Amino acid sequence: MLAEWFKHLTTPCPEPFKAMGYLKELISLEARHRRCRDAWSPHLKECRQLIEKAAGGIAHQKVTVLGSGLLYDIPLEFLAGTFDDVVLVDIVHLPAVQRRVRAFANVQLATNDLTGVAEATWAHVRQGRTGPLPAPPQDHVTDTGPCGDSDLVISANLLTQLPLIPMGLLQQKGPVYFDDAAKAFARDIIDSHLQFLAALPGRVCLLTETERVIFGAPNGDEMIEEIDPLFGATIPASGRKWIWNIAPRPEINPYIDLRFRMTGIMDLNNG
Repeated sequence: MLAEWFKHLTTPCPEPFKAMGYLKELISLEARHRRCRDAWSPHLKECRQLIEKAAGGIAHQKVTVLGSGLLYDIPLEFLAGTFDDVVLVDIVHLPAVQRRVRAFANVQLATNDLTGVAEATWAHVRQGRTGPLPAPPQDHVTDTGPCGDSDLVISANLLTQLPLIPMGLLQQKGPVYFDDAAKAFARDIIDSHLQFLAALPGRVCLLTETERVIFGAPNGDEMIEEIDPLFGATIPASGRKWIWNIAPRPEINPYIDLRFRMTGIMDLNNG
């Protein structure tokens, strides 16, 4: 915990993203990976293999990864060796990621709020506003940025994560909003990302959870709860399915396991 605290203290991160918890979440994810490395290994392998397959049969001038995170699920060496240019996009890049990409002359990091509403949500809560919640602006969908000329765009375990921190901030600091309003806000963020992906001219590879499942009982085989992380949004049913055992006991507590039901779609817009 001390090492995580020191890393949070010393890692540069723009405000308000640091105050909202984006940096803390990424550092916590890094620590959880160390604790759950074996449980995560099959999931990470599935992601990397699907991405490699998605790179087949297309031009190899440029690939953009949305939600590059800590690069655990990204076959960076493969992408750098296959594409002329590789762009890794996230709201913050940890120093370990920055050091790793220095080995590749054709890999660049781009910092971007992929929700389109993070700063607006922070301002909304900080100023105590009570009116309509922020919505992703239209240019967030139409401005394709580095994705517009990419032969392959990868949305990497990002879709259901996008609304979590903004929604959590609203629920924690803005109790004036009912649960339904917060969920509608989350759904807007997810729909906006799906609309953005649907408008891209190149191939789009989508990796996402479609359901969160809590298991309990002594053997961990009793399903206690199912949670819809898409807030009612839908994605094509086709694609490869697997389970990400993201928090095996005792990661959350000694009595439950949290597992994600995953879907990987190699070509979202032509599947």
